[in-house]
Formats: sequence, structure tokens, C-alpha cells
Amino acid sequence: MEFILREDFFLQLLADYLLFSEMLMGQAAEICLQKLGQKLGLSIEEYYFQNTGRHDLSPKEFAELIATVLNKLGGNYYLKAYSDNKIEIVSTKCPFGQMIIKSPLLCQTIQSIFGGIAARNFPYCKVAPLQSRARKDPVCRLVIFLKETKEAQEFKGQCFYNQPYSFLLTPGEIKTLQTQHGDNNQNKISLVTEEPIKEIQPGEILSNLHIGVLSVNEDLQITYLNQTAKELLQINEQWDSLPSRKFRKILSEAVKTKRHFNQYLLQLPLKDGIRFYSVNASPVFSPEGNVIGAFSVFQDVTETKTRENELLQMEKFSLVAELAAGTAHEIRNPMTTLRGFLQILLQEFAPDTRGYEYCSLMIDEIDRANSIIKEFLLLTKPAAPLMQTVQLHNILDEIFLLIESKSLLENVELCKNYVPSLPPVEADPAQIKQVFLNIATNAIQAMPAGGRLTISTETRDNLAVVRFTDTGCGLDETQVSKIFDPFYTTKEEGTGLGLTISYRIIENHWGRIYVESIPQKETTFTIELPASTSQK
Repeated sequence: MEFILREDFFLQLLADYLLFSEMLMGQAAEICLQKLGQKLGLSIEEYYFQNTGRHDLSPKEFAELIATVLNKLGGNYYLKAYSDNKIEIVSTKCPFGQMIIKSPLLCQTIQSIFGGIAARNFPYCKVAPLQSRARKDPVCRLVIFLKETKEAQEFKGQCFYNQPYSFLLTPGEIKTLQTQHGDNNQNKISLVTEEPIKEIQPGEILSNLHIGVLSVNEDLQITYLNQTAKELLQINEQWDSLPSRKFRKILSEAVKTKRHFNQYLLQLPLKDGIRFYSVNASPVFSPEGNVIGAFSVFQDVTETKTRENELLQMEKFSLVAELAAGTAHEIRNPMTTLRGFLQILLQEFAPDTRGYEYCSLMIDEIDRANSIIKEFLLLTKPAAPLMQTVQLHNILDEIFLLIESKSLLENVELCKNYVPSLPPVEADPAQIKQVFLNIATNAIQAMPAGGRLTISTETRDNLAVVRFTDTGCGLDETQVSKIFDPFYTTKEEGTGLGLTISYRIIENHWGRIYVESIPQKETTFTIELPASTSQK
């Protein structure tokens, strides 16, 4: 049975919640949001009674109502235990996801919904959250006491009472709010107790949110689009951009397969680079249970994703350092001994014999292994940079000279796109040159059939920015996520350490290096270094 339309509930709760959160703070917001929860609880209760023909609830029916409503909202709730005295509910998935963690008061609002229902149907009600995602616990565990037992008295929680208009502000609460916000004309709160709180139309609030809100009908035609969604997807009522068409696939799947998307990470190529969006989407059902469209709320999480990737990269480097410290030297010592005896053995064979050929081959392979170990040790403990004030344009000009012959052989066009003036940076010129040369060489090798390598510079937020853009085969999402990992390479002869060492060098220069790629089109490596504070 449909107790509630999920999308209507989300829209109304989100609109009211954001309204109170924007207008009020601290105790004022807490009081109003508690009232909001009790008001929504009354609506759910009335809807239930209208559809069942009942006028009261048993403990079992109340427990089933809670679990059903929360699960229909997209959560994963189950009844751990229930009796005439109490109900215990456990959740392994919250329908509000990161919103609960970022806005703990939202959790109290949900508790108020069911606290208000219980207070109107049972002689006693206390809601005690034993565990909560709002406190970053792994699960939510909620106990609702329906009788005032000794156990209920021992638990910390909030009591709810059977007040006909509990969702209205009392005179005492109004006085508290006015005291908190003062009596001047700009901040004075004018609320009354005789009339219910006026409902705000969702569109009035959603239009100015800093998260994207979008809905479509069953034909995937846009029925609602707020300003943030227009900006994030670069659309205007139509699916007329590449990012919006990729986003449309999510809503199409929601409509066709009734799939729910919870914090789905979507990567979109935009004009200013690759952006990551966290998308929540679900189908919209008619009262008869038919899919009539889809609704989505999403936000830009590019900065968060970037920080997560950087932390993950640091963790990988830490693991590599531990591995290298314990094994690299121990491997190198016996290999040095092997190479010495092979050199002696080599002298026993004439230059044109198989024995001489085999010994020479083994020595070459040992040298190659030693080279990898040397790079491995450099990765885990790179040489301290010898800092000096340098002009990156000068280093880039040297790189052009070094790769010019290689680019001619590979039929690669070299292009410069420098800003007129790039601020100097504090850096080790030899190490920075190593990074630039490594990236430029990789770019040329990524274009075996020819192409164009553009090296551009930019000044942004007190940073000197250098970009290497090639028109090669590009990288897919998996390759981009692993490109700086030790020993990961897409080349047959590569060791997979060049970009990892480059990452460490830039990190030691307090800078940042990252990659953006469009498969089968282009790849851009970006290096950001802080501008020097001393000008020479």
C-alpha cells in the first residue's frame, strides 16, 4: 500500500528543512525542525488512516508503518525487536545519505516524525537514538519506548506528548526564539500559535539551492530544473549538451528499470575540465504504482573527489615506502653478487659463442632490474630538492629543445601557448625538468600515428600552472585512477615508476599534479606550483 509519495515527501521536507536552516541557527533551528517533523508525522498518520479505514495503531502496526515509510524513502530499515513496551529499529542505509552526516539536525527531524505519531497513539513516547549516522556511526539504531518503564527512564532520549497542535510554536518557544534573535526590525520573529505554520511551495526554495534539482516525465522530458542544475549540466530545458546527455542515461534507467541511484558518482567532461557529480535519482510513481517519471538531486563533488584521490595516493606511497625499506636493499645485494660472477664467467667464452651471448643477456637483465630498484628507492625517499627561484618558461624552452627531434620522428607537432608573464616559483630546476621531460615524452609516445602536443601556461590563485595536452588515444576512467600508481604502465617497455616519481617530486615542491582525459580524443596533465613569495 502506498502510504506516501516518496518524491512529494522529499520535496516538502527538503524545502522546509532548508528554509529553517537558512533562516535560523542553533536552538532556534532545532525547535523549528522538531515542529516540522511532528507536522509531517501528522500528515503521514492521516494518510495511513484514510487508506486503511482505521483510527488507531497497535505497536506492531506502528512498527511496520515506520519501517515501511523509511524503506519507501530509499533506506534499508528492519525491525530488530518490538513489543507492547518498545520498538527497536536498525538501519544499514539512510535515505538521506551524506545529508544526515553534514546536517545532524535532519536526523532529529526524522525522529520527531515518528515521535509525534507515537505520542498520539500510545500513553507514553520516548525516542532514544543509540547509534546514528549523524554521529558517523556505522549504522543507525533507534529505540522508541511506548510505555514509561524503568528501562525507558534509564535511556537518554526525547519525550513526545499528545498535543493536538504540537507542530505549532508555543508562546514559550516563541519567546526563546525572539530572545535569541533580538527585537530589532531586521531579525524579529513574528509567529503566532492560533494558525498552522504556512507551508512554503517547494519551487520557491529549490530554485536558489546550491544543489541541482531536476525532474522528468516518462518520456524523459524535463518538467522541473532549478538554476544550479542548469549551470552544472550546461543545459536550458533541453538535453542539448554532452554532459546533460550522459546525465539523461541515469534518469532513463530509473524510468525503465525502476532503479534507485544513491550517491552515484558521475564523471562529466565540461568546458573547464572533468567534473564529478554525486547523483541521487529515483523513479516517480503514480498512485496506481506506474512509473510516471524520475526525480534527481545532485551536487558537484569534484573537490572532495580530488582530495580523496590525493589521500589515497599518499596511502599508496606509504605502503610502497614500507615495502621498499624492507626489501629493496636485500634484493640488490644478491643481484650485485650474481652480476660479478657473470662478468667472470663471461670471460670464459669467446665473443661469438652462445655462452657469451647468454651471459651478456643475463647481465643486461640484472642491470635493468637494478635500474628499477634504483627508481624504486628514489620513489620512496627522493633526494631533497635544492630550491632556488626559477622561471618555468625557461625550463619549458629547454624541454622543447630536448623533445624536438623525437617529435619530428613521430610526426608530432609541438605548440606553445604561454601567458605573457608567469610568476617565478621556488623549485629544484633539475627535478622539475625531470617531471616536464617525463610527461612530454609520455605524450609523444601516446601518439604513434602523429598528433599535436600543446604546452600551455596559466596564472591562477597565486599558482603557476603548466599543462601538457596531447591528441593521443586518451585514457579511460580506470586508467586515470591508476596512472600515478607504482608499476602501473600502458607501455610494453615501461617500468610504471616515471609518473609516480613525478608525483612525489611535485608533492615535495608543495604543488599538485593531476590528469584529465577524454578517451580517443585527448589527455591533459596539469602541474600547479605555488608562486614564489620573493621576486628577483
